[in-house]
Amino acid sequence: MALLRAAAARAASRMANCAVPKLPQSLTQASSHSMPYLPVDMVFRFFPRWTRDKVRFFYWYYLVSFLLGFGFLMGYSHTPYVGDNYDHFPESPLYKWTKSSLDKTGQLEENLRVKVHHFYPQTE
Repeated sequence: MALLRAAAARAASRMANCAVPKLPQSLTQASSHSMPYLPVDMVFRFFPRWTRDKVRFFYWYYLVSFLLGFGFLMGYSHTPYVGDNYDHFPESPLYKWTKSSLDKTGQLEENLRVKVHHFYPQTE
């Protein structure tokens, strides 16, 4: 009986140490180390009439946050039509060196002669 009691006490002490899982530090200290675009706690504190209806406030908060983020990405960060004109595409020094060495040996003309052109639209 004493052996059974000792084993049960040992198992109980191990279970007491393992019972509470610890959250990652990045999750537990997220509110102290990060600043959202619009601090909601300040809105709740200084504008109580705006936050009287919590559901409506968060609906509009998420909608405005999404539109501001999408507008930032598409209006400011996204540069349209960059790299679409291959006539002025920058050529690397390795490309220029390889092309000049092929031109010196005559292989460039042979490669251009056997190149398949019927996949692409013919420009004249």
